[in-house]
Amino acid sequence: MSEADSNWDRLGESVQAGQLYLDPNVAQQCAQRCSEFVARLMDLQLDAQGLTKVDGFGTRLRSGVALAAKSEKKAAGGDYSLDRAIADHIEVVEKMQRLFEQIGAKFISVEESGTTRITSAGAPLPG
Repeated sequence: MSEADSNWDRLGESVQAGQLYLDPNVAQQCAQRCSEFVARLMDLQLDAQGLTKVDGFGTRLRSGVALAAKSEKKAAGGDYSLDRAIADHIEVVEKMQRLFEQIGAKFISVEESGTTRITSAGAPLPG
């Protein structure tokens, strides 16, 4: 698990413990923005995968062929290529989105619990 993953997990634990909260409308807007950002990152990831064929270095010199191959691996399929880096970003933004959704759900849960307690406190005693 990366440091970013553990940080978002700790924030989720803080939400569950009631130590972290946001206005529910802000949390909803943040979750929506995360969703939009993930969609854009997915588009970029597809674009990166389309960069796996590099022309223009020529085919006569071995150095040109080698440079083209190295460039292609930077886009997709190489050591921490662009498509992998984007996938990692997608994972983090999805964690962010789940956190904001969790914050909104926690707010609703606490609100409903408080409403129930207030309603039951005003109810007539059985008897």
